[in-house]
Amino acid sequence: MGYQSNDKTLIDNQFINEFLPSAPDLCVKAYILGLSKCASDDSDNSLEYFASTLKISEDDVISLFKYWEDKGLVQVLSTNPIEVRYLPIVSSGRSIKKFKTDKYTDFNIQVQEMFKERLIMPNEFAEFYDLMERKHIEQPALLEIIHYCVNYKGFNLSPNYVLTVAKDWIREGILTLDAVNKKIADLGLADDNMELILSAMGSKRRVQIEDRELLNKWLNAFGFELNTIVYVVKSLRAKKKRLDVNILDEKLTKYFEMKLMSVSEIENYEKEKDNLYNIAIAINKELGIFYEDLSKEVDTYIIVWLNMGYDFPVLKTIANNCFLSTIKTLEGMNNIIQKLYKLGIVSLDAYNRYLSENLAQDKLIKEVIDAMHLARNVNNADRSFYRVWTVDWGFSHEIIMYGATLTTGTSNAMSYLNKILANWNSAGLKSLDKVKAEKVETNKNDTSFIHNNYTKEQISSFLTNLDEVEV
Repeated sequence: MGYQSNDKTLIDNQFINEFLPSAPDLCVKAYILGLSKCASDDSDNSLEYFASTLKISEDDVISLFKYWEDKGLVQVLSTNPIEVRYLPIVSSGRSIKKFKTDKYTDFNIQVQEMFKERLIMPNEFAEFYDLMERKHIEQPALLEIIHYCVNYKGFNLSPNYVLTVAKDWIREGILTLDAVNKKIADLGLADDNMELILSAMGSKRRVQIEDRELLNKWLNAFGFELNTIVYVVKSLRAKKKRLDVNILDEKLTKYFEMKLMSVSEIENYEKEKDNLYNIAIAINKELGIFYEDLSKEVDTYIIVWLNMGYDFPVLKTIANNCFLSTIKTLEGMNNIIQKLYKLGIVSLDAYNRYLSENLAQDKLIKEVIDAMHLARNVNNADRSFYRVWTVDWGFSHEIIMYGATLTTGTSNAMSYLNKILANWNSAGLKSLDKVKAEKVETNKNDTSFIHNNYTKEQISSFLTNLDEVEV
């Protein structure tokens, strides 16, 4: 059975009409994601890929496919490594596992009473039965979970929502009524903490389950202290910004990524932010660019550069030199800084010293150019030649200068000099006496070497040399 055509995943209408409406959201996502892999050339279909994409654990991925296996839509051939076979949907009727109706009579009555006017369908009851029989959660425990969810979400919530909450708790090992009550008590404490945060926001609304999930992320996944979260809330309110839990989550996520975890660290960062913005403005001025919103630049570049050890004077100098060499973007400047950092050049003294050394080499190259009677400045091609002559072939500046005197009258002096030195290198002639004794027979009108002339400032030449450094 084909599942893909022209990079489009084909989904059977029976799946959409009969299975999708009552299936938990994550189950549907896993089914469609797996379906897209069936006929795809993409080899990344590992358990780790599914877990990362769906942002769940690997055990949860297996549970999702086990759900569809119970429905008769897939066959889980192996769990380590994961191997799932998709089966064709050949029946027009739902394949629902049969349960003894009298076994769950009281359960059905209690559940329906909790949902009030919201009528629970047979297939939805079947999902609850399946959960109790397959996951072995006690009936009173599941009833308490349903009651808890209805209290928070209202009578019109979907049973699939309850199933999702129940499965999350089951994964934590919560299978008994006592365990459920303890979980609810713990969540009550979380509610108190969340109410404190909402109050600091100026909100009087009721705590939602989604709020608890965010609070769990802030306290446990990120590791913030409650007082730190409240401090951030009050700081945001003091700036008269529109504030809700999502904005707070973005701010805390940003602090977490920047490794700012305590009140003092966050406070110092915010105090320094004005200084950081001033640095960004000055650097942009040197580069000849302007951004109205500097927050991204500060976070992406300025803070990173400062943490690498670069201070404002050296950053300003590098920015100015970048502008002179026609590098007029933050990304281009960052590329230069990364290469300088790899060379261990961080301080202004080290930078100026390195610049001087490179310009000193340009001075030697200019002597060679003048000896060939070329009226131009040093360019990148000249540097490449000179580097090969001195570093790779081992010629002294004295020998190169002698070779330059032999290029008089040639149509392409630099290429002709390169040919002379290449011949001497092949012959093993490394002293001035030996090269002077060697007869030069190279055709002076040979133009097989094309030489492009560039016109860049000396500063530009120095920065171009950094292209050799891999970051």
